[in-house]
Amino acid sequence: MSGSKMIKVVGIGSGGDTITLRALKELQEADIVIGYRGYIDMIREFIRKDAVVLETEVDEIDVRIEQARSHKDRRTIVVSSGDPMIFGMGSKLYKEADEIIPGITALSLAGSVAKIPLDDSAIISASTYSIPLDSVLKRIELAIEANFTIGIYNINPSTRKNDAITIERKIREKAIGWTYYIIHNAMKEGQHVETGTVERLDITRMTMNSILILKR
Repeated sequence: MSGSKMIKVVGIGSGGDTITLRALKELQEADIVIGYRGYIDMIREFIRKDAVVLETEVDEIDVRIEQARSHKDRRTIVVSSGDPMIFGMGSKLYKEADEIIPGITALSLAGSVAKIPLDDSAIISASTYSIPLDSVLKRIELAIEANFTIGIYNINPSTRKNDAITIERKIREKAIGWTYYIIHNAMKEGQHVETGTVERLDITRMTMNSILILKR
C-alpha cells in the first residue's frame, strides 16, 4: 500500500527527532513532497534526493491542495507540522487524501516542554482569518467555565493585534487566578517558556511559533 500511487498527508511534529518512524518512511518513499517552505526546511534531510519538492508560502493553502490534486497519479505527500488533523493540512484534504499519517501535535510538544498534564484539555484555534472573533471568545469562555486545561493555537499579534488583545482581555476577565504558559518553539531551536498568572499575561509576546496554555 505504501508504494501505491496516492495522496498522503503526513504529520512531521516539529521536525528533527520529533518526527515519527512512519512519517520518515513516507518521506523516503515519496515521489512528490508538497508543503510550506518552513516545514520543508524542517524535514529536507529526510526527503529522497530524486523526489520533486514543491514549496509554498504559509498562507498558500489552496495552492498546496491543487498541487496535491495535480500529482495524485504519483506517490505524493503533503506535509503538515504537528498533527495534520489538528489545524493542519489534514483538515483541508481529509476528503481527498488516501491516508492521513498522524504526527505529534504542537500542544503535546508544548505540554511536555512545560510539564503540564493535558488530561481533560480543550484545543482552540484563535485564527480569526477563518473563525469569527466572537466564536473564538465564546469557545474560550466555555472552556474556562468547564475548568478545562486550554491550549490555544494561532494567536498572531503581529498581523491580528487587536484580536489578540481582545482575547487577552477575555482570558483576564474569565480565568481569574489561573496560570498561563507561553511555550515558544517547542522542541525546536529557540525553545523557551514564559509563565505567570493570567493577570500578567502579555499576549503580544506570542508568535505563530508559540502555543498558549491556560491551567487552573
